Amino acid sequence: MANDLWDGATVPAAATIVVKRVEGFFAHPYDDNGALPGGTWTIGYGTIRDAAGKPVTPSTPAITEVQAVKLLLRDMKRAAQDVHIRVRTPLLVYEAAALISWTYNLGEGALRTSTMLRKLNAGEKTAVPDEMRRWINQNGKPLVGLLRRRWAEAAIFLGKDPVNACVRAWREIDDLTDWPAF
Repeated sequence: MANDLWDGATVPAAATIVVKRVEGFFAHPYDDNGALPGGTWTIGYGTIRDAAGKPVTPSTPAITEVQAVKLLLRDMKRAAQDVHIRVRTPLLVYEAAALISWTYNLGEGALRTSTMLRKLNAGEKTAVPDEMRRWINQNGKPLVGLLRRRWAEAAIFLGKDPVNACVRAWREIDDLTDWPAF
């Protein structure tokens, strides 16, 4: 991946590649946690708000993939703005892509309060992959799916190809103790 500095205004393609691969497309609303407690209703590529900005519910109308991409880009732009506002150290495009994907998944509040952000702003970029790894819990329980996503984001932060990072994460991580070398 190129070593270009991120302009702070765009959503790098690598960010949307990760989200599309990890979330998958769903035309109808679904509970992202299945039958387990703590789920959030989502649609498209994991968006939690419809085109009007209302929370997704079981009765939210189905959408097309074109509509889902529009919602994804809307939400990714918001995550990119959050990263641009919070991160005070210059980012390479691939570093921004990883942080935008992370923020899209976890939200601005997680970014704002994270040790990862504090370390990033202190110039400790090398700490980011390990800090990303810490964010694998849902309702206090670590999940392999979130570990895979965090590994893929960490790999992208380090400049790895986003498609290969996602493929490797799902191929090489089978349990919570796995964290392959990049």
